[in-house]
Amino acid sequence: MSTVLTELSDRARLATATATPRARELAVLHVLDTMGCVAAGADHPVAATLATFLGEPFPPAAGGERFLGKPAGGGERFLGGPFSSAAGGERSLRTAVLVEATLAHVDEFDGFHPQAAVVPAAVVVPAALLTAAREGRDGAAVVDAVLAGYEAVVEAGLRFGGSALYAAWWPTALFGALGSAAAAASVLGLDEERTRTALALAAAGLGGLLTADEFGEGHYLLAGRAAADGVDAAYLARAGARASLTLLDGPATAALGRAAGPESAREGVHLERCAFKAYPCARPLHAVVAAVTQLAAAGVPLRDAVAVRVRLPAVLLRFVNASTQPPGPAEAAASAAFAVTAAIRGRADDVRFYRAADLGAGPHPEITMEADPALDRHLPDHWAAGITMTLQDGRQFHHDVHDLTDDHGTTAKSADLTSDHGTTAKSDDHGTIAKFAKLTGGADPGPWLRLDTHPAPGDLHDALLGQGP
Repeated sequence: MSTVLTELSDRARLATATATPRARELAVLHVLDTMGCVAAGADHPVAATLATFLGEPFPPAAGGERFLGKPAGGGERFLGGPFSSAAGGERSLRTAVLVEATLAHVDEFDGFHPQAAVVPAAVVVPAALLTAAREGRDGAAVVDAVLAGYEAVVEAGLRFGGSALYAAWWPTALFGALGSAAAAASVLGLDEERTRTALALAAAGLGGLLTADEFGEGHYLLAGRAAADGVDAAYLARAGARASLTLLDGPATAALGRAAGPESAREGVHLERCAFKAYPCARPLHAVVAAVTQLAAAGVPLRDAVAVRVRLPAVLLRFVNASTQPPGPAEAAASAAFAVTAAIRGRADDVRFYRAADLGAGPHPEITMEADPALDRHLPDHWAAGITMTLQDGRQFHHDVHDLTDDHGTTAKSADLTSDHGTTAKSDDHGTIAKFAKLTGGADPGPWLRLDTHPAPGDLHDALLGQGP
């Protein structure tokens, strides 16, 4: 009998077998991009909370300031201590996956699929990499797992996600465990029956509400918990546990208020249509940042701005705010005031600006937001926005951006892909090499770019996060 779960499982397994060489290259770039986010996330305030929860040290750096990729003044980073059982450390695999998946998303900088409204990178990449390290699998197994995991969570998002998001469910939390279960099942080499069971076990615990006010740590922990639950589900399936294969049919229909949509066309793999984020802020604000930066490129004196009116699709307006004094980094990343000000100050891609949750000194125009139902028609393919900027002299500039991305999320780069370490990507890297270097404090992307032929991906993980040479 065919069910939504069996279709998701079969697609995940098929993705690893049918992915083109270019799709595998893109999977490698998604791993590179995500691990850059994880490494940077080790300095995020949420990491300090996790350290307290785990009873592990999170030593303050000299002067109380920490830098991306490494602590100021020396000392041990949060991810530099005992990490996973795979690396001979003290944390369990579940805890390691929970931590990395959480940190991958804390800066809102990880990869996403616009149409499905999910961020598969955070829930899939740590699950794939850490499970492969524990099981002694090679880099090709990680790439296979990433392809499988993305396929499952994106397909679920496409079939349920839009309506789930607008009904206050967060699709990444709701379906993330399906992606990590598919990834872990791939690494474990589960057969068709047990892969289906792994996804069914993951589906049994699906959930995840999107807040209407304060995000706090609760929002980001949803990604970590979903990823960890999916890995557990795969191991439980291998051990012989069972679960219903119809959970995403009748039960999900009752819970979400609608049945799953039809299966999407099997044209390539879903990872090929996932995007890399250009800015570390809430996705509805990306077009806003792009609109501001495009006005700057046109010669508009941004620092003379006294007011900016932001227009967003009506259905997305509830997921962002215009606060100038947010309670924490999570709310700052969802603030149009911070997104616009970051763009004006040339810090649109600087995670530290949002983490500070403080606009500080310098110009920051008055921000107002309003719904523009006309922009809704571009969803879900394009997350559009419009702005009206008013300058001190009374001049106004109007600019709409229907989408700021190419098919993979950022403007493709092909002229010069050579890093400071002399590493050159085989094809367009979509800005991931430069982003990785910035987030990790200059770590060499070369070994990661060769992941598909690397014999020991766990060594890459340990070296990046401070456990290896």
